[in-house]
Amino acid sequence: MSADKKEKLLLALTCFFAGMVFGFYSAPIKKGISVSCGNNNTVQKDK
Repeated sequence: MSADKKEKLLLALTCFFAGMVFGFYSAPIKKGISVSCGNNNTVQKDK
């Protein structure tokens, strides 16, 4: 493998892994997950 091909491969791998790290840091999963409908209706029996 020539030095030019090695440099291109190294650059490609570096960009790929830097993108993965950036993606994990900017992912919305870090803010938490809320599973609810959010309409705040309750069902109560009349007294």
